[in-house]
Amino acid sequence: MQKVAIITGASRGIGRACAEKFAKYGIQVIANYNKSKEEAENLKEELKKQGVEIDIFKADVSKRAEVRDMINYAISKYKKIDILVNNARYNSNKIVYRFDR
Repeated sequence: MQKVAIITGASRGIGRACAEKFAKYGIQVIANYNKSKEEAENLKEELKKQGVEIDIFKADVSKRAEVRDMINYAISKYKKIDILVNNARYNSNKIVYRFDR
């Protein structure tokens, strides 16, 4: 049975490399992106030319509801999630300083 992987931040860098490698090894990839739609679509097209199909899914991993939607998508389409590569970077504009004295 084919494994299913969600890879966050998969449109660029390490996430993209993971998505390419996993897909080429026969793992069904759901490549998550947030702001890099063009790069995600490019990844999907490049792999399609090589005979490999992946899904791309837009979700901001800092938003619980969007992550829930991505998980629900995977479960409804593939009935499972075997692998999670939690690669997306989350930047908070909040800077928290703690000074213990």
